[in-house]
Amino acid sequence: MNRILAATALVLMLAGCGQQDQSPAATNDASAAPSAPATQKSVPSLAGQWVVATIDGRPVGAGSAMIASFEGNRATIAAGCLRRAWSYSQKQNVIAFKTDPGGSANCGGSPSAEQEAAYVALENSNMAIFGKDGSTASLSGTGGNLGLERR
Repeated sequence: MNRILAATALVLMLAGCGQQDQSPAATNDASAAPSAPATQKSVPSLAGQWVVATIDGRPVGAGSAMIASFEGNRATIAAGCLRRAWSYSQKQNVIAFKTDPGGSANCGGSPSAEQEAAYVALENSNMAIFGKDGSTASLSGTGGNLGLERR
């Protein structure tokens, strides 16, 4: 009987030694740590000069070459001696424009239909979407869409 108990005890001891803990071992490896959330990229500024390239997706005609300038809190679109001005603000992709009649000039001429469409699109824009490298921008709102290329 003692031999049977001794043999059983030996079998149980050997069986216990053969089992391995299946729980994952704690590590101090940085690569195993969860990654931090990506940081939010900043949105480019409209500041600077832009060529008005499209109005509502249509290319601007060669005779209507328009330059949009954004400096401080002032925006202008100029075509030759014709110019319209607005005060503006930008917070990330959200933009707002308010007509600034004192900054406009018409030099005795009238704006073309295309220039008027650009003015209406800019004045009513409330969103700026930038290309990957910030060299293009699309301003959109209730007045249409204005495509800009950084000068």
